[in-house]
Formats: sequence, structure tokens, C-alpha cells
Amino acid sequence: MSGRGVRGRGGGDRGGGDRGGFRGGRGGGDRGGFGDRGGFRGGRGGAGGGRGGAPVQVFRDPSGTAPMPDQQVMNIENKYMTSAGGIGALGAASLTQQFPARPGYGTQGKKIAVFANYFKVMVPPQLAVTRYNVEVSPETRGRKLYRVFELLIELPEFRGVISDMKSMIISRNPLTGISDGHTVQIQYRGDGQDEPLENAPTYNIRIVAPLTVNISDLNDYLSAIHPGPAFVQKAEFIQILNVIFGHHAQAHSEIVSTGQNRHFSISRAESNRHNVHILGGGLESLRGFYQSVRAATGSLLVNVNVSHNVFLQPERLDRLYGGLGSANKVTLQKKLKLVRVDVLHLPGKKNKSGQEIRRTKTIFGLAHQQDGSSEDHRPQVASFGAGPRDVKFWLSAQGPPTPKPAAGKSKGKGKKGSGSGGPSAGAGAGSGLPSNAYISVYDYFRIKYPQISLNERIPVVNVGNREHPSYLPAEVCLVQPGQTIKRRLSPEQTQQMITFACRKPFQNGNSIIGDGKAVLGHDNTEARFGLAVGSSLITVAARQLNPPPIKYKDNRAKETSVMPRGGSWNMANIRFHTGSNIGPWTFIVFRSSRGRDFGVQDVRQTVVNFQRFLQNSGINASQLLTAPPPPEIYLQDGQEGANDAAIRSIFRAMHGTQPPKGTRPNFVLCILPFNDVAIYNSIKTVADTRAGINTVCCVGSKLMKEQRQDQYFGNVSLKFNLKAGGINQTLDAPKLGIISEGKTMVVGLDVTHPSPGSKDNAPSAAGIVASVDKFLGQWPCDFRIQEGRKEMVSGLEGMFLSRLVTWERKNKTLPENILIYRDGVSEGQYQQLLDVELPQIRNACKQKYPPQATKTGFPKITIVVCGKRHHTRFYPTTEAEADRSSNCNPGTIVDRGVTEVRHWDFFVQSHACLQGTARPGHYYVVLDEIFRGRNPKPPHQNAADALEELTHNMCHLFGRATKAVSLCPPAYYADLLCTRLRCYLSDYFDPNDSSATQSTISGVSSQPTFDVRIPDSLRDTMFYI
Repeated sequence: MSGRGVRGRGGGDRGGGDRGGFRGGRGGGDRGGFGDRGGFRGGRGGAGGGRGGAPVQVFRDPSGTAPMPDQQVMNIENKYMTSAGGIGALGAASLTQQFPARPGYGTQGKKIAVFANYFKVMVPPQLAVTRYNVEVSPETRGRKLYRVFELLIELPEFRGVISDMKSMIISRNPLTGISDGHTVQIQYRGDGQDEPLENAPTYNIRIVAPLTVNISDLNDYLSAIHPGPAFVQKAEFIQILNVIFGHHAQAHSEIVSTGQNRHFSISRAESNRHNVHILGGGLESLRGFYQSVRAATGSLLVNVNVSHNVFLQPERLDRLYGGLGSANKVTLQKKLKLVRVDVLHLPGKKNKSGQEIRRTKTIFGLAHQQDGSSEDHRPQVASFGAGPRDVKFWLSAQGPPTPKPAAGKSKGKGKKGSGSGGPSAGAGAGSGLPSNAYISVYDYFRIKYPQISLNERIPVVNVGNREHPSYLPAEVCLVQPGQTIKRRLSPEQTQQMITFACRKPFQNGNSIIGDGKAVLGHDNTEARFGLAVGSSLITVAARQLNPPPIKYKDNRAKETSVMPRGGSWNMANIRFHTGSNIGPWTFIVFRSSRGRDFGVQDVRQTVVNFQRFLQNSGINASQLLTAPPPPEIYLQDGQEGANDAAIRSIFRAMHGTQPPKGTRPNFVLCILPFNDVAIYNSIKTVADTRAGINTVCCVGSKLMKEQRQDQYFGNVSLKFNLKAGGINQTLDAPKLGIISEGKTMVVGLDVTHPSPGSKDNAPSAAGIVASVDKFLGQWPCDFRIQEGRKEMVSGLEGMFLSRLVTWERKNKTLPENILIYRDGVSEGQYQQLLDVELPQIRNACKQKYPPQATKTGFPKITIVVCGKRHHTRFYPTTEAEADRSSNCNPGTIVDRGVTEVRHWDFFVQSHACLQGTARPGHYYVVLDEIFRGRNPKPPHQNAADALEELTHNMCHLFGRATKAVSLCPPAYYADLLCTRLRCYLSDYFDPNDSSATQSTISGVSSQPTFDVRIPDSLRDTMFYI
């Protein structure tokens, strides 16, 4: 197995920040990371999920009673399905759309009602709006572009329009005198300025491509009860509606918007204090709101969810230095680059309205020895990141005629009468300042602003540029609020973020109908051209599916079943369904002065106890090696390079071990002193890609803890059995439907991308996993490294072919059906799956299947896009239908009310959320050749029942935990594989902050070739678990 690729251009993450920083991830709740991911723990086994103590509490409608699901919407859904010809006769409808039509609504499970975090949108009759695209030249972006749009819509001919402040304006009626190609010139004025500054740039604005759309037409389409042609402009309509609904927050001075859909109040008023949380390290988190207009059967809806983001604290810069880490100047400069600050030592100006306009600067970096190299009197900087006493600038005899906001920054080489790099205007007679001489920033402020005390040891900042610097001491820089960061949080900051963001459903519901509606301006109907928003969240029809019995072996090696309770089950006194033989194995003890330290002799008896536990669980672990003796590695705190070298050395020695000196181990239990990402990455990289040895990592203090030790042993043993080829658990054949026939291969596919903080030349990595039999217990894999930020898998044909080869080797035949769960694809990319990836899959099949088989439609392929990077949440309506964490019970499924009748998609909350608000999985069928053509088996009434129950039941087969997980295991395993690939490429995905190595030279990105290989000994195993 190999993953080769040449990196093209740089990357971001899937739809706005995948795996780096705080991202929420695919966890069980909105709390960051995987709520059901084991990490070093191997999942949460044992006791039955949920947390006791706090009483169950559910969201209450402001009216006091939960409204029933909209009967009018349900009638439209039912009539449409009847009109479309009923179950199994929707072929005609399929011709009118890109993707498979819904074969019916699910019928299985207990019928309930749940709140959804959506508001109904009321559309006035015959509402039409006109959109104009806006071209701005010269090209600009960011805050300056935003300001250009502000100036545009202030013009009389554009009054009353709505804008996204980036590329378009929208008016209620066509604008008088504004035709396609209309141009206008705008001279730039800063915020609050009455007149443009001298030499202010002029922007040419061109208004093009006017498009008038009737919103009522879309509303009528969604309410139709008969199949008809697809609404081809739906995406444009939704885009326009999102601009209309987002304009209030975009235009509000005390609301900052990140992206187009997330909005955060930056008010420091007492009434908003509960939405601000200090994270430490100069950072804070704000609680805001995500908003998106969605098309649903019967009406338009607006989806609103609580959102959290990380910002710099709006504090004086010198007070932030300690938290930001001023000792490492390279890292500090990265953190301060392009940060906007208000200047405190110079008075603000007042405009004609009496509004005080603060002087604002943008930080270029820290003081550098190369600053101002082209100037006649270049600054004298003692060292990179020097303090105010060690940064000197030239102060000329004559200052400029008018003071400058922050600096006597020279405008060009040889310009008379201006200083070089100074923090303020020229000296002037009698000021006590020298003239035609160098002066330090420290002395300048001591004389000019004696009331300001400077710390001579902390760095000054350059608010000019490299050619023409302008220096300010940190004490006079006030960081503006609402500035996001693009880097990983520290573990401590992450924990603070989780604490702040982890909230029960009723808390989020109350925030949405309270602060959310205020921040988003839902009551301002007039500003939205009459589009009104409902006063409370809608309720939708839902069903609660029963969990399947989980099959294991008892102590007599006979099959036995365990029934999940609250989404989890206990594996006590039972064995794995199919045990494995792990062969020769040993352990390594990693020692450190940090954390609780254990030596080999300390842990030896515990390892023997663990060996006995493995044996009792059905795993043959009899070959625990005694020679050579288990090694110890002493870690050096903070010395990642030295630690990596030591880890590589010990695994190189193990890989080369031959009799009579000893036996090469198949497995190594790595006992760590604490959780450490760098150590973990080093172990996995060398063991997986060089030594070909399976490793399982655990923390010594947890392994040695006697309390509930069997449960911890159980969690670790889950990984041992999977890696060795065993099957941890399975289900009764009827619960797996078509899979149980042994003719269907299930595939998981995912792609991971560079995240904030990754190097510019970091690649993307695609991973594929596939089942090998009807038990769904083993999922070997393949992967490719590909061009950064590219979601479609470019090497899928070879990856897919390898999975067919593995299935054929195991079963002596090829699968008749292939069910693919594709993770991480946004709605706008669904068609690309069929255009780019499906042809590669069919090409791979043509290489393995006889020509006659492919001509007659074999294998049959179904592709389901799945994911949790959406903002739909469901809240229970009564305490009786809530679990112990106040979430909906595991097994809650929703396929109507917030979906479109024409599309085949559904939401499943298969897991119990331990804390926070549960995030359901969303599944959307983009291709179906399997389910629609089969007659449903009772009690199923249609293909929707078959797919929904199969997906829910498979969530109980994630082998690394004794509980149902939040995402279908094929996709979950593919994600774990991608996460492991990030370990191998951590130098690119998660470079050390202290590294001064640049990934670009002279603005040109390097293009390394990545060659990640898995040795034959691990090739067909679940090494990535």
C-alpha cells in the first residue's frame, strides 16, 4: 500500500476548517472533537452511557406548549408521494432531477415529535427582488471591500438595497436608471470620516447582470403536490435569500460576521456578558449564531444554531503579551500579523455627527533589523523583536505640517521633513526632543508622552511595512474586538472552549429564540422586504428506532446477545465474537519527569494482568516476550526532535530483531506518561510506515489505576482484537438486511485537508475502507496523498480496485452490490461525486468484472453522502422522550419536516450524547441501484425503511467502543484513517509553532513529493485504529 502524490496549491479545510483548531468535529455533542472517539482510550466501554445527577430538562416553547408538527406540511408530503405513483413507481419523478427521488417516508419505530432548530419563513404574495452583481476595481478585499460597499449603498440611487458586502446588492424593485454595465466612482473614506483623505484611492464600481427573481415561485414549488420539472434556479434563490437574511448582522456595527453565515455580538454590555468567555493566552470565545435559509417541503425555513468561535481579546497589547507568549518572537509575530489596533496615545477625531473616530493601524510584524533598508536614515534595530529602548528611528528637524495618526512614517526615500519609523509626528522647537538625530522609541515616549510608562523589555510593533516601518510600543495599542485567529488552541484553551460551548439542548434552544433572534434581526421584517420569521422553533414528526441486540460469545464460546440500554452496553463476562491471535508481543515504557512516572518493574505485573484479561476475552496473547526485556525510553520535555529520534531508534531495533537474540514482536503496547500528540505521532509514523509493527498506546496512570481497571483493559483490548484481524461484535442477520446475504461490500471514503496553521504546501489525503464479509467486523484500507484542498478523490480508481481485490481474495468471488458511504462532501459538490468519482469506481469494476456483468448493470452501486458538518439539531419536546443528558433518545430518526420530498435524505441520531447537544448524522442518497429495485421485507414497507434501519443498526458495529456511535462506521473508519495520515504528515499539517522554517520562498510554494507506505505486515489490517 502506498500513498503517493505531488502537491499542487495550498489548502484550507472542508467547508471552513476541518481538523485543525477548535472545530466541533464529529463528536457526539457540540463540544469539540469526537464525542464517541476513544483517542488513547479505545472508546468508552463498560457502563451504560449518559451522566446522572442533573435533572432532565427540555426546551419549552414560549407559548408554554409544544406545537404539533405542521399538518399542512405533512399533507403536502403525503399527497406528493401518492401523486408520484406510490411506493416503487417513482421512475418518472427521477427523470426530473439529478439524484434519486425519495422512495417513500420511513415507517418504522415509535412515532414522536421533536423540536428542530428552524423557524418558518412567511413569504409575501408575489414577492420579487432584483439582484445585481457588483464588480470593484482596482481589486480589494476584506474590511476595505466591506467599506467600499458601505459607501456604495449610501449613495442616493442605491438607498434601501441589501448587500452581502462582497459581490452583490439586492433591491425590492428594479433600481431606477441602473442598467447592466452601470458604473459609478467612489473615493474611499474611512469609517466615520466626513471627507476623503488626500490621495485617497478611487474605486470604479460596475453594476452588472441584473436578475429579477420571484421568491413566491420557489415557495409555490416547495408546496406542489405533483412531481414536475426541477427548479433549476433554486441555488440562486437560496443564495439571494441568505444575503437578505444576513444583511442585518452584516451591517450592524456591534456584530462581527465570520464567513457569510456566522454572526457574533461583540458588545461588552452586561446583557451580553454570558456570551463571552476568556480562554487564556490572550484569546476569548464568543457565542454567536449560524443562520442559513433552507428549502423544505411546504415552505422556506431558516436554520439557526448556536455557534462558537475564538477571537483575540480586545485588550491593550502589552497586557496580552504574557498570554500570547512574547518569549518566542517568531511565534509572536505570526500571532500578531495583520491584527488591527486602535492607537491610544493620539487623540481621536470627531466627524460632523460628533462621533469620535479612533486612529486605527494594522500590525505588520515586530521590529526587524532589515526594516527601512532603502531609507536615507534607516531605523536602528538591535535584534528581531526588540523592545522600545533598542529600537531607534531618525527624528528630523522639521516634522510634517499635520500630525499623522501613528507614525512619522516616511513616504519615500529622501523625503524631507519626516522621521523614519517614529511613533509620532516631528519634534518641533521647545519640545525637548532632539532634531536630526536618532532617538529610541523609549526615550521618545519618555519625553513626548511622560504619562505613558513603557516596559523596555517587551517588543514594539511595526504598523507600517518592511520598506517604510512605523513603530508603536505595545502600551499604546488596543486590539480591536472581533478578530478571529487561525491556529490551533492549546490543550488548556481547548478545554476552556469545550466547557463554554458544551450546553444542553434546552440552553441552546433558549439562546436561539432569545439572543439569536436579536442578533440576527428576525423582528426587522421590513428590512427583509416583508419576509417574516416565525416566533418559535418548529416541531417535526420523528420516530425512535429500537436498538439491535449485539452478538458476542460467552465463556463457553457460544453465541450470546447483549441488549443496548441508553445507547451503550456492558461487555462484562463475555468474549469477542471472533477472537484473534496477536502473536509475539511486548511493551515499551516511556518515562518523563513530567506526569506520574512508571518504570518497567512498576508496570510488569499490570501487563501480566492485562495479558490474562486478553486471554479471557478470547484473544490469544500467550506470546508475551521476555527476551529482550521490555525497553524504557526517557523522554525530554519539549525536545520533540530528540524524542522522535529515540522512538525511531527503538522501533528500528525491534524491527531488526532476529533469533537467537530474540523475536520480532507483532504488537507493542506503548505505555506513555501522559497524552502527547508529538509522541503519539512519532510512534505511529515509525511503527506503521517503517517497522510494520502494530502499536496500541495508553497512559500509564490510567493503565495502573486499580479502580475500574477491567473496564480500561476492555477498552484497550478492543483495539488489539481489531488490529489482529478479529471481530469484536456483530448483529443478527435480519438486522443487517441485504448485507447479511454476503454479496454486498460496504465502503467508507473520506478526504482530510490542511487546516488553519498547516504549511502552505500541505497536501490533502484520501482514505478508503471496505468490509470483507457479511459480519462487518474488519475494514482494511488504502489511501492516497493528493493535491491540497481538493475534495474529489483523484486516485480513487486504484484505491477502489485494491478493495475489490481484497474482497475477492477473502470470498473467492466479487460483490454483487457496493454500498458506499462518502463522508465530507458539501451539498454543492454532490454532482461532482457522480461526475468525478463514480466514473473511477466504474472503471475499477470494469478491470475486475467480466464484460457481460458490467453490461448488465453489475455490480449495483449505491452512494450515500453522510456527515455531521451541518447545523440541524433536534430537541425533545417532553422529559419522557429525553435521555439522561436531556437530548433525544438514541435511535431518533427524522426524514420529514426539514427535508424536501423530492430528495432522499434523512437524519439519524444513533448515539447517546454524554454531554452537550447531540448532533445527528445526515445521510443523502446521490445514487441508488440497490435498494429501490428490491422488494421490501416485512416489517419494512419501502426502500427508505431498509436503508434507514441498516444505517442505524450499523452504528452499533463500531469496533472500538461498546456503544452506538454518531456516524455510520464505514465513514467513521475512513475518518480515522485520514486522521492517521495526518500523523504521518504532521510536519505539514501541524508544524511546530517554534519553527521558523517557511513553506514558501519568494512567494512560490514548494511542491514536495509525498511517499507514505505501509509495510506488507500491516497492509491488510486495521492498523489505523
